[in-house]
Amino acid sequence: MCDDAVWGRGRCPSIAAIGLVTVFCAAASSGGEPGSSAPKNGPVFRFEDVTAKAGLTGLAGSQAAWGDYNNDGWVDLYVAGKLWRNESGKRFTRVAKQALSGMGLWGDYDNDGFRDLYCWSGGGRLYRNVRGQRLVEAGRLPDPPMKVSRGAVWGDFDGDGFLDLYVGGYESPGYDPDAVYSNDRKGGFKLASKTPGRAMPARGVTAADYDEDGDLDVYVSNYRLAPNLLLQNDGKGRFADVAARLGVAGDGGLGAWGHTIGSAWGDLDSDGHLDLFVGNFSHRPAYQDRPKFYRNLGPKADYRFEDKSSGAGLAWQESFASPALGDFDNDGLPDLFFSTVYGRDHCVLYRNNGNWTFADVTARVGISSRLTYQATWADFDNDGDLDLLAGGRLYRNGQRGTHWLKVRLAGDGRRVNRDAVGAQVRINLGGRTMTRQVETGTGEGNQSDSALHFGLGAHRRAVTLVISWPDGSTQQLKARPDRSITVRYTRVPRRPGRERATAPSTLPVIGQ
Repeated sequence: MCDDAVWGRGRCPSIAAIGLVTVFCAAASSGGEPGSSAPKNGPVFRFEDVTAKAGLTGLAGSQAAWGDYNNDGWVDLYVAGKLWRNESGKRFTRVAKQALSGMGLWGDYDNDGFRDLYCWSGGGRLYRNVRGQRLVEAGRLPDPPMKVSRGAVWGDFDGDGFLDLYVGGYESPGYDPDAVYSNDRKGGFKLASKTPGRAMPARGVTAADYDEDGDLDVYVSNYRLAPNLLLQNDGKGRFADVAARLGVAGDGGLGAWGHTIGSAWGDLDSDGHLDLFVGNFSHRPAYQDRPKFYRNLGPKADYRFEDKSSGAGLAWQESFASPALGDFDNDGLPDLFFSTVYGRDHCVLYRNNGNWTFADVTARVGISSRLTYQATWADFDNDGDLDLLAGGRLYRNGQRGTHWLKVRLAGDGRRVNRDAVGAQVRINLGGRTMTRQVETGTGEGNQSDSALHFGLGAHRRAVTLVISWPDGSTQQLKARPDRSITVRYTRVPRRPGRERATAPSTLPVIGQ
Protein backbone atom coordinates (compact mmCIF):
# COMPACT_ATOMS: atom_id res chain seq x y z
CA MET A 1 0.00 0.00 0.00
CA CYS A 2 1.10 3.61 -0.59
CA ASP A 3 1.31 4.43 3.11
CA ASP A 4 3.68 7.31 2.44
CA ALA A 5 1.98 8.79 -0.62
CA VAL A 6 -0.95 11.11 -1.06
CA TRP A 7 -3.05 12.07 -4.07
CA GLY A 8 -4.43 15.54 -3.61
CA ARG A 9 -5.23 15.91 0.09
CA GLY A 10 -6.15 12.33 0.87
CA ARG A 11 -4.03 9.27 1.44
CA CYS A 12 -3.28 7.07 -1.56
CA PRO A 13 -6.20 4.65 -2.02
CA SER A 14 -5.48 1.04 -2.87
CA ILE A 15 -7.41 1.35 -6.13
CA ALA A 16 -8.10 4.55 -8.03
CA ALA A 17 -9.29 5.33 -11.54
CA ILE A 18 -7.31 8.09 -13.16
CA GLY A 19 -8.06 9.21 -16.71
CA LEU A 20 -7.70 6.18 -18.91
CA VAL A 21 -5.98 3.93 -16.40
CA THR A 22 -6.66 2.12 -13.19
CA VAL A 23 -3.66 2.25 -10.90
CA PHE A 24 -2.71 0.07 -7.95
CA CYS A 25 0.33 1.41 -6.14
CA ALA A 26 2.71 0.36 -3.43
CA ALA A 27 5.74 2.12 -2.04
CA ALA A 28 8.86 0.52 -0.60
CA SER A 29 12.14 1.72 0.82
CA SER A 30 15.34 1.91 -1.22
CA GLY A 31 17.82 2.13 1.63
CA GLY A 32 15.85 4.90 3.35
CA GLU A 33 12.61 6.73 2.82
CA PRO A 34 11.45 7.19 -0.79
CA GLY A 35 13.07 10.31 -2.16
CA SER A 36 16.09 10.09 0.15
CA SER A 37 19.54 10.65 -1.28
CA ALA A 38 22.05 7.87 -1.84
CA PRO A 39 24.60 6.95 0.86
CA LYS A 40 27.72 9.12 0.97
CA ASN A 41 29.88 6.27 -0.29
CA GLY A 42 27.55 5.60 -3.23
CA PRO A 43 25.17 2.74 -4.01
CA VAL A 44 25.86 -0.74 -2.64
CA PHE A 45 25.54 -3.88 -4.78
CA ARG A 46 25.73 -7.36 -3.30
CA PHE A 47 23.82 -10.62 -3.68
CA GLU A 48 23.07 -13.13 -0.92
CA ASP A 49 22.26 -16.79 -1.54
CA VAL A 50 18.91 -17.19 0.25
CA THR A 51 17.87 -20.50 -1.33
CA ALA A 52 17.73 -22.46 1.94
CA LYS A 53 16.34 -19.53 3.93
CA ALA A 54 13.53 -19.19 1.37
CA GLY A 55 12.66 -22.89 1.66
CA LEU A 56 13.51 -23.72 -1.95
CA THR A 57 14.85 -27.20 -2.72
CA GLY A 58 15.46 -29.33 -5.79
CA LEU A 59 15.56 -26.49 -8.30
CA ALA A 60 18.67 -27.91 -10.00
CA GLY A 61 19.51 -26.33 -13.34
CA SER A 62 16.14 -26.67 -15.03
CA GLN A 63 14.59 -23.70 -16.82
CA ALA A 64 12.37 -21.57 -14.59
CA ALA A 65 9.35 -19.29 -14.93
CA TRP A 66 8.28 -16.46 -12.62
CA GLY A 67 4.59 -15.51 -12.52
CA ASP A 68 2.04 -14.34 -9.95
CA TYR A 69 -0.43 -17.19 -10.50
CA ASN A 70 -2.74 -16.31 -7.56
CA ASN A 71 -2.77 -12.51 -8.02
CA ASP A 72 -1.67 -11.72 -4.47
CA GLY A 73 1.01 -9.27 -5.59
CA TRP A 74 3.94 -11.60 -4.90
CA VAL A 75 5.54 -13.30 -7.89
CA ASP A 76 5.52 -17.11 -7.68
CA LEU A 77 7.90 -19.63 -9.21
CA TYR A 78 7.52 -22.67 -11.46
CA VAL A 79 10.47 -25.00 -12.04
CA ALA A 80 10.19 -28.34 -13.83
CA GLY A 81 6.91 -29.61 -12.42
CA LYS A 82 7.22 -27.82 -9.08
CA LEU A 83 5.03 -24.83 -8.24
CA TRP A 84 6.27 -22.61 -5.43
CA ARG A 85 3.97 -20.03 -3.81
CA ASN A 86 5.64 -16.83 -2.65
CA GLU A 87 4.79 -16.10 0.98
CA SER A 88 5.06 -12.28 1.11
CA GLY A 89 8.67 -12.29 -0.05
CA LYS A 90 9.90 -14.16 3.03
CA ARG A 91 9.85 -17.76 1.85
CA PHE A 92 8.29 -20.12 -0.69
CA THR A 93 5.87 -22.98 -0.07
CA ARG A 94 5.65 -25.94 -2.43
CA VAL A 95 2.12 -26.35 -3.78
CA ALA A 96 2.30 -30.14 -3.52
CA LYS A 97 -1.25 -30.87 -4.71
CA GLN A 98 -0.39 -29.73 -8.25
CA ALA A 99 0.40 -32.58 -10.65
CA LEU A 100 2.41 -30.74 -13.29
CA SER A 101 4.90 -31.93 -15.88
CA GLY A 102 7.84 -30.35 -17.65
CA MET A 103 9.32 -26.87 -18.06
CA GLY A 104 6.85 -24.13 -18.86
CA LEU A 105 5.84 -20.49 -19.31
CA TRP A 106 3.02 -18.44 -17.79
CA GLY A 107 0.38 -16.77 -19.97
CA ASP A 108 -3.32 -15.95 -19.48
CA TYR A 109 -4.60 -17.54 -22.68
CA ASP A 110 -8.32 -17.46 -21.74
CA ASN A 111 -8.27 -13.82 -20.55
CA ASP A 112 -9.91 -14.59 -17.20
CA GLY A 113 -7.33 -12.61 -15.24
CA PHE A 114 -5.32 -15.60 -13.98
CA ARG A 115 -2.12 -16.82 -15.60
CA ASP A 116 -2.22 -20.26 -17.18
CA LEU A 117 0.77 -22.48 -17.90
CA TYR A 118 2.12 -24.05 -21.06
CA CYS A 119 4.76 -26.74 -20.52
CA TRP A 120 6.82 -26.86 -23.69
CA SER A 121 8.81 -29.96 -22.67
CA GLY A 122 7.54 -33.52 -22.43
CA GLY A 123 5.28 -33.33 -25.45
CA GLY A 124 3.68 -30.01 -24.51
CA ARG A 125 0.77 -29.61 -22.09
CA LEU A 126 -1.62 -26.79 -21.25
CA TYR A 127 -2.71 -26.13 -17.67
CA ARG A 128 -5.64 -23.80 -17.01
CA ASN A 129 -5.54 -21.66 -13.89
CA VAL A 130 -8.78 -21.90 -11.90
CA ARG A 131 -9.02 -18.51 -10.16
CA GLY A 132 -5.58 -18.87 -8.59
CA GLN A 133 -6.64 -21.94 -6.59
CA ARG A 134 -5.33 -24.76 -8.77
CA LEU A 135 -4.00 -25.61 -12.23
CA VAL A 136 -6.06 -28.10 -14.24
CA GLU A 137 -4.64 -29.96 -17.23
CA ALA A 138 -6.36 -28.73 -20.38
CA GLY A 139 -4.77 -31.19 -22.80
CA ARG A 140 -2.11 -30.89 -25.47
CA LEU A 141 -1.87 -28.64 -28.48
CA PRO A 142 -3.49 -30.16 -31.60
CA ASP A 143 -1.48 -31.64 -34.48
CA PRO A 144 2.01 -30.88 -33.16
CA PRO A 145 4.54 -31.04 -36.03
CA MET A 146 7.42 -31.43 -33.57
CA LYS A 147 8.24 -34.28 -31.22
CA VAL A 148 10.79 -32.39 -29.13
CA SER A 149 10.77 -28.74 -28.08
CA ARG A 150 13.32 -26.68 -26.16
CA GLY A 151 11.33 -23.48 -25.83
CA ALA A 152 8.25 -21.46 -26.69
CA VAL A 153 6.83 -17.96 -26.31
CA TRP A 154 3.36 -16.48 -25.75
CA GLY A 155 2.19 -13.50 -27.80
CA ASP A 156 -0.90 -12.05 -29.45
CA PHE A 157 0.50 -12.49 -32.93
CA ASP A 158 -2.73 -11.90 -34.88
CA GLY A 159 -3.90 -8.91 -32.84
CA ASP A 160 -7.25 -10.31 -31.69
CA GLY A 161 -6.68 -9.68 -27.97
CA PHE A 162 -5.88 -13.32 -27.08
CA LEU A 163 -2.49 -14.94 -26.54
CA ASP A 164 -1.19 -17.31 -29.21
CA LEU A 165 1.85 -19.60 -28.99
CA TYR A 166 5.04 -19.96 -30.98
CA VAL A 167 6.61 -23.35 -30.19
CA GLY A 168 10.13 -24.19 -31.31
CA GLY A 169 10.93 -27.61 -32.71
CA TYR A 170 14.28 -29.21 -31.92
CA GLU A 171 15.40 -32.67 -33.15
CA SER A 172 14.05 -36.21 -32.82
CA PRO A 173 16.61 -37.16 -34.26
CA GLY A 174 15.98 -35.18 -37.47
CA TYR A 175 15.19 -31.50 -37.18
CA ASP A 176 11.60 -30.73 -36.17
CA PRO A 177 9.69 -27.73 -37.57
CA ASP A 178 8.49 -24.84 -35.41
CA ALA A 179 4.78 -24.16 -35.09
CA VAL A 180 2.48 -21.18 -34.56
CA TYR A 181 -0.72 -21.94 -32.65
CA SER A 182 -3.61 -19.52 -32.92
CA ASN A 183 -5.94 -19.01 -29.96
CA ASP A 184 -9.51 -19.94 -30.96
CA ARG A 185 -10.90 -17.64 -28.20
CA LYS A 186 -12.89 -20.58 -26.84
CA GLY A 187 -10.21 -21.98 -24.56
CA GLY A 188 -8.35 -23.92 -27.25
CA PHE A 189 -5.78 -23.57 -30.02
CA LYS A 190 -5.42 -24.51 -33.66
CA LEU A 191 -2.28 -25.05 -35.69
CA ALA A 192 -1.92 -21.91 -37.80
CA SER A 193 1.42 -22.51 -39.51
CA LYS A 194 4.73 -24.31 -39.27
CA THR A 195 8.26 -23.60 -40.44
CA PRO A 196 8.22 -23.38 -44.23
CA GLY A 197 10.96 -25.17 -46.15
CA ARG A 198 13.88 -26.71 -44.27
CA ALA A 199 13.37 -27.21 -40.53
CA MET A 200 16.15 -26.08 -38.19
CA PRO A 201 16.94 -27.05 -34.58
CA ALA A 202 15.37 -24.28 -32.45
CA ARG A 203 16.45 -23.80 -28.85
CA GLY A 204 15.33 -20.49 -27.33
CA VAL A 205 12.36 -18.50 -28.65
CA THR A 206 11.69 -14.89 -27.66
CA ALA A 207 9.44 -12.15 -28.99
CA ALA A 208 9.56 -8.36 -29.27
CA ASP A 209 8.11 -5.56 -31.36
CA TYR A 210 11.60 -4.58 -32.50
CA ASP A 211 10.29 -2.48 -35.43
CA GLU A 212 7.72 -0.62 -33.31
CA ASP A 213 4.80 -1.25 -35.67
CA GLY A 214 2.44 -2.56 -32.98
CA ASP A 215 2.79 -6.32 -33.47
CA LEU A 216 5.07 -8.95 -31.95
CA ASP A 217 7.95 -10.33 -33.96
CA VAL A 218 9.82 -13.52 -33.04
CA TYR A 219 13.52 -14.34 -32.78
CA VAL A 220 14.44 -18.04 -32.95
CA SER A 221 17.82 -19.23 -31.65
CA ASN A 222 18.90 -22.19 -33.78
CA TYR A 223 21.56 -24.70 -32.75
CA ARG A 224 23.87 -26.94 -34.87
CA LEU A 225 25.62 -24.09 -36.72
CA ALA A 226 22.37 -23.00 -38.35
CA PRO A 227 21.37 -19.37 -39.03
CA ASN A 228 18.95 -17.78 -36.60
CA LEU A 229 15.54 -16.42 -37.60
CA LEU A 230 14.07 -12.97 -37.09
CA LEU A 231 10.44 -13.44 -38.05
CA GLN A 232 8.77 -10.16 -38.91
CA ASN A 233 5.03 -10.13 -38.21
CA ASP A 234 2.63 -8.59 -40.73
CA GLY A 235 0.14 -7.88 -37.93
CA LYS A 236 -2.05 -10.86 -38.75
CA GLY A 237 0.25 -13.57 -37.45
CA ARG A 238 2.03 -14.23 -40.76
CA PHE A 239 5.81 -14.19 -40.52
CA ALA A 240 8.69 -13.54 -42.92
CA ASP A 241 12.33 -14.16 -42.01
CA VAL A 242 14.29 -10.89 -42.22
CA ALA A 243 17.30 -11.97 -40.11
CA ALA A 244 19.84 -11.91 -42.92
CA ARG A 245 18.61 -8.59 -44.33
CA LEU A 246 18.70 -6.87 -40.93
CA GLY A 247 22.01 -8.43 -39.85
CA VAL A 248 21.03 -10.85 -37.05
CA ALA A 249 21.16 -14.28 -38.72
CA GLY A 250 24.70 -14.73 -37.41
CA ASP A 251 28.10 -14.83 -39.07
CA GLY A 252 28.17 -17.40 -41.83
CA GLY A 253 31.94 -17.51 -41.78
CA LEU A 254 33.02 -20.79 -43.33
CA GLY A 255 29.42 -21.99 -43.40
CA ALA A 256 29.30 -22.17 -39.62
CA TRP A 257 26.87 -19.92 -37.84
CA GLY A 258 26.47 -20.16 -34.09
CA HIS A 259 25.34 -22.97 -31.84
CA THR A 260 22.78 -20.52 -30.44
CA ILE A 261 21.01 -21.71 -27.28
CA GLY A 262 19.16 -18.60 -26.16
CA SER A 263 18.77 -14.90 -26.89
CA ALA A 264 17.32 -11.85 -25.11
CA TRP A 265 15.81 -8.49 -26.06
CA GLY A 266 16.51 -5.27 -24.17
CA ASP A 267 17.24 -1.57 -24.67
CA LEU A 268 20.94 -1.84 -23.88
CA ASP A 269 21.84 1.78 -24.66
CA SER A 270 18.62 3.59 -23.59
CA ASP A 271 17.95 5.06 -27.02
CA GLY A 272 14.30 3.97 -27.10
CA HIS A 273 14.81 0.92 -29.32
CA LEU A 274 15.03 -2.75 -28.34
CA ASP A 275 18.44 -4.30 -28.94
CA LEU A 276 19.29 -8.00 -29.09
CA PHE A 277 21.79 -10.23 -27.34
CA VAL A 278 22.41 -13.60 -29.00
CA GLY A 279 23.88 -16.29 -26.77
CA ASN A 280 26.16 -18.49 -28.84
CA PHE A 281 27.81 -21.66 -27.57
CA SER A 282 31.03 -21.93 -29.61
CA HIS A 283 34.07 -24.16 -29.82
CA ARG A 284 37.59 -22.72 -29.89
CA PRO A 285 38.07 -22.26 -33.68
CA ALA A 286 37.72 -18.55 -34.40
CA TYR A 287 35.37 -19.00 -37.36
CA GLN A 288 32.59 -20.20 -35.06
CA ASP A 289 30.12 -17.49 -34.14
CA ARG A 290 30.70 -15.95 -30.70
CA PRO A 291 27.97 -14.35 -28.54
CA LYS A 292 26.62 -11.21 -30.18
CA PHE A 293 25.54 -7.77 -29.02
CA TYR A 294 23.33 -6.24 -31.71
CA ARG A 295 22.32 -2.57 -31.60
CA ASN A 296 18.92 -1.68 -33.08
CA LEU A 297 19.55 1.35 -35.31
CA GLY A 298 15.89 2.39 -35.32
CA PRO A 299 13.53 3.69 -38.02
CA LYS A 300 16.10 5.82 -39.87
CA ALA A 301 18.01 2.64 -40.71
CA ASP A 302 14.91 0.49 -41.32
CA TYR A 303 15.55 -1.17 -37.94
CA ARG A 304 18.73 -2.83 -39.09
CA PHE A 305 21.14 -4.03 -36.41
CA GLU A 306 24.78 -3.12 -35.87
CA ASP A 307 27.15 -5.73 -34.44
CA LYS A 308 28.73 -4.21 -31.30
CA SER A 309 30.32 -7.45 -30.06
CA SER A 310 33.99 -6.91 -30.78
CA GLY A 311 34.47 -4.11 -28.25
CA ALA A 312 31.93 -5.26 -25.65
CA GLY A 313 34.47 -7.02 -23.40
CA LEU A 314 32.73 -10.40 -23.10
CA ALA A 315 35.41 -13.02 -22.44
CA TRP A 316 35.05 -16.25 -24.42
CA GLN A 317 33.83 -19.42 -22.74
CA GLU A 318 32.89 -22.47 -24.75
CA SER A 319 29.60 -23.45 -23.14
CA PHE A 320 27.66 -20.18 -22.98
CA ALA A 321 23.98 -21.06 -22.92
CA SER A 322 21.04 -18.97 -21.68
CA PRO A 323 21.16 -15.17 -21.24
CA ALA A 324 18.86 -12.96 -19.15
CA LEU A 325 18.86 -9.15 -19.14
CA GLY A 326 18.00 -7.18 -16.01
CA ASP A 327 19.06 -3.88 -14.41
CA PHE A 328 20.43 -5.26 -11.12
CA ASP A 329 22.15 -2.01 -10.05
CA ASN A 330 19.23 0.33 -10.82
CA ASP A 331 21.24 2.62 -13.09
CA GLY A 332 18.68 2.36 -15.91
CA LEU A 333 20.76 0.06 -18.13
CA PRO A 334 20.00 -3.68 -18.49
CA ASP A 335 22.87 -5.88 -17.33
CA LEU A 336 23.64 -9.39 -18.59
CA PHE A 337 23.59 -12.68 -16.71
CA PHE A 338 24.85 -15.48 -18.95
CA SER A 339 24.79 -19.15 -17.97
CA THR A 340 27.23 -21.91 -18.96
CA VAL A 341 26.79 -25.69 -19.08
CA TYR A 342 30.30 -27.23 -19.01
CA GLY A 343 32.03 -27.97 -15.71
CA ARG A 344 35.19 -26.04 -16.55
CA ASP A 345 33.19 -22.88 -17.33
CA HIS A 346 31.28 -20.58 -14.99
CA CYS A 347 28.20 -18.39 -15.25
CA VAL A 348 28.87 -14.65 -15.44
CA LEU A 349 27.19 -11.38 -14.52
CA TYR A 350 28.26 -8.48 -16.71
CA ARG A 351 27.46 -4.91 -15.67
CA ASN A 352 26.42 -2.59 -18.51
CA ASN A 353 28.73 0.45 -18.66
CA GLY A 354 26.36 2.32 -20.98
CA ASN A 355 28.77 2.64 -23.90
CA TRP A 356 28.42 -0.87 -25.34
CA THR A 357 31.09 -2.21 -23.01
CA PHE A 358 30.40 -4.61 -20.15
CA ALA A 359 32.34 -5.40 -16.98
CA ASP A 360 32.48 -8.82 -15.29
CA VAL A 361 31.30 -8.28 -11.70
CA THR A 362 30.38 -11.90 -10.92
CA ALA A 363 32.72 -12.50 -7.99
CA ARG A 364 32.52 -8.95 -6.67
CA VAL A 365 28.75 -9.06 -6.14
CA GLY A 366 28.64 -12.61 -4.73
CA ILE A 367 27.36 -14.73 -7.62
CA SER A 368 28.66 -18.30 -7.95
CA SER A 369 26.89 -20.61 -10.35
CA ARG A 370 27.88 -23.38 -12.75
CA LEU A 371 26.25 -25.83 -15.13
CA THR A 372 22.78 -24.47 -15.70
CA TYR A 373 20.24 -23.44 -18.32
CA GLN A 374 18.39 -21.54 -15.58
CA ALA A 375 18.66 -17.74 -15.77
CA THR A 376 15.82 -15.45 -14.65
CA TRP A 377 15.24 -12.11 -12.92
CA ALA A 378 12.43 -11.14 -10.53
CA ASP A 379 11.92 -8.79 -7.60
CA PHE A 380 10.51 -11.60 -5.45
CA ASP A 381 10.57 -9.58 -2.21
CA ASN A 382 9.10 -6.38 -3.71
CA ASP A 383 11.89 -4.18 -2.40
CA GLY A 384 12.64 -2.47 -5.71
CA ASP A 385 15.68 -4.36 -6.99
CA LEU A 386 15.97 -7.40 -9.21
CA ASP A 387 16.87 -10.74 -7.64
CA LEU A 388 18.43 -13.59 -9.60
CA LEU A 389 17.51 -17.26 -9.92
CA ALA A 390 20.24 -19.33 -11.53
CA GLY A 391 21.79 -22.75 -11.11
CA GLY A 392 19.23 -23.82 -8.54
CA ARG A 393 20.04 -20.86 -6.29
CA LEU A 394 18.00 -17.80 -5.41
CA TYR A 395 20.21 -14.73 -4.97
CA ARG A 396 18.62 -11.84 -3.10
CA ASN A 397 19.80 -8.46 -4.30
CA GLY A 398 21.06 -6.28 -1.44
CA GLN A 399 21.30 -3.17 -3.63
CA ARG A 400 20.57 0.07 -1.80
CA GLY A 401 21.07 3.75 -2.35
CA THR A 402 19.24 4.12 -5.67
CA HIS A 403 15.69 4.81 -6.83
CA TRP A 404 13.39 2.70 -8.97
CA LEU A 405 9.91 2.23 -10.40
CA LYS A 406 8.11 -1.05 -11.08
CA VAL A 407 5.22 -1.08 -13.57
CA ARG A 408 2.73 -3.86 -14.16
CA LEU A 409 0.40 -3.58 -17.15
CA ALA A 410 -2.98 -5.29 -17.54
CA GLY A 411 -5.11 -5.52 -20.67
CA ASP A 412 -8.90 -5.52 -20.86
CA GLY A 413 -9.11 -9.03 -22.35
CA ARG A 414 -10.80 -7.76 -25.50
CA ARG A 415 -8.61 -5.36 -27.44
CA VAL A 416 -5.52 -6.05 -25.34
CA ASN A 417 -4.66 -9.45 -23.84
CA ARG A 418 -4.95 -9.56 -20.05
CA ASP A 419 -1.21 -9.96 -19.52
CA ALA A 420 -0.51 -7.01 -21.87
CA VAL A 421 2.18 -9.11 -23.56
CA GLY A 422 3.81 -6.99 -26.25
CA ALA A 423 3.16 -3.65 -24.53
CA GLN A 424 6.10 -1.28 -24.12
CA VAL A 425 6.79 1.52 -21.64
CA ARG A 426 9.29 4.34 -22.15
CA ILE A 427 10.69 6.81 -19.66
CA ASN A 428 12.82 9.74 -20.81
CA LEU A 429 15.38 10.68 -18.19
CA GLY A 430 18.42 12.87 -18.60
CA GLY A 431 18.41 12.62 -22.38
CA ARG A 432 18.04 8.84 -22.33
CA THR A 433 14.87 6.92 -23.23
CA MET A 434 14.63 3.71 -21.21
CA THR A 435 12.44 1.10 -22.89
CA ARG A 436 10.91 -2.00 -21.32
CA GLN A 437 8.51 -4.53 -22.83
CA VAL A 438 6.13 -7.12 -21.38
CA GLU A 439 7.50 -10.48 -22.50
CA THR A 440 6.97 -14.13 -21.63
CA GLY A 441 10.15 -15.90 -22.69
CA THR A 442 13.87 -15.21 -22.54
CA GLY A 443 17.00 -17.20 -23.18
CA GLU A 444 16.21 -20.88 -23.66
CA GLY A 445 12.79 -21.62 -22.14
CA ASN A 446 13.08 -19.26 -19.15
CA GLN A 447 10.68 -16.54 -18.03
CA SER A 448 11.54 -13.51 -15.90
CA ASP A 449 8.92 -11.56 -13.99
CA SER A 450 6.64 -9.64 -16.38
CA ALA A 451 6.72 -6.52 -14.20
CA LEU A 452 8.64 -3.75 -15.96
CA HIS A 453 11.53 -2.65 -13.77
CA PHE A 454 13.09 0.79 -14.21
CA GLY A 455 16.24 1.69 -12.31
CA LEU A 456 16.31 5.47 -11.80
CA GLY A 457 19.70 5.87 -10.13
CA ALA A 458 19.82 9.05 -8.03
CA HIS A 459 16.69 10.51 -9.66
CA ARG A 460 13.94 11.01 -7.08
CA ARG A 461 11.38 13.24 -8.82
CA ALA A 462 8.30 12.15 -10.74
CA VAL A 463 8.86 10.61 -14.16
CA THR A 464 6.57 10.45 -17.21
CA LEU A 465 5.62 7.03 -18.55
CA VAL A 466 4.61 6.60 -22.20
CA ILE A 467 2.78 3.30 -22.65
CA SER A 468 2.43 1.72 -26.09
CA TRP A 469 -0.34 -0.88 -25.97
CA PRO A 470 -0.54 -3.82 -28.42
CA ASP A 471 -3.64 -2.35 -30.10
CA GLY A 472 -1.65 0.68 -31.25
CA SER A 473 -2.93 3.13 -28.63
CA THR A 474 -0.75 5.11 -26.27
CA GLN A 475 -1.24 6.46 -22.77
CA GLN A 476 0.79 8.71 -20.51
CA LEU A 477 0.97 9.26 -16.79
CA LYS A 478 3.44 10.40 -14.17
CA ALA A 479 4.68 8.44 -11.18
CA ARG A 480 6.92 9.06 -8.21
CA PRO A 481 9.87 6.69 -7.77
CA ASP A 482 10.27 3.90 -5.21
CA ARG A 483 6.90 2.25 -5.65
CA SER A 484 5.09 -0.37 -7.72
CA ILE A 485 2.12 0.60 -9.86
CA THR A 486 -0.32 -1.39 -11.97
CA VAL A 487 -1.81 0.34 -14.99
CA ARG A 488 -4.95 -1.13 -16.55
CA TYR A 489 -5.81 -0.48 -20.16
CA THR A 490 -9.11 1.33 -20.62
CA ARG A 491 -10.39 2.24 -24.04
CA VAL A 492 -11.94 5.65 -24.59
CA PRO A 493 -15.51 5.39 -25.97
CA ARG A 494 -15.45 5.75 -29.73
CA ARG A 495 -16.04 9.24 -31.09
CA PRO A 496 -16.01 10.57 -34.65
CA GLY A 497 -12.42 10.78 -35.80
CA ARG A 498 -11.12 9.13 -32.63
CA GLU A 499 -10.70 5.39 -32.89
CA ARG A 500 -8.09 4.75 -30.22
CA ALA A 501 -7.36 5.60 -26.63
CA THR A 502 -5.26 8.71 -26.14
CA ALA A 503 -3.46 10.26 -23.23
CA PRO A 504 -5.20 12.78 -20.95
CA SER A 505 -4.11 16.36 -21.45
CA THR A 506 -3.24 16.77 -17.76
CA LEU A 507 -1.23 13.88 -16.44
CA PRO A 508 -1.89 12.59 -12.92
CA VAL A 509 1.08 12.01 -10.66
CA ILE A 510 0.99 8.66 -8.89
CA GLY A 511 2.36 9.06 -5.36
CA GLN A 512 2.39 12.86 -5.44
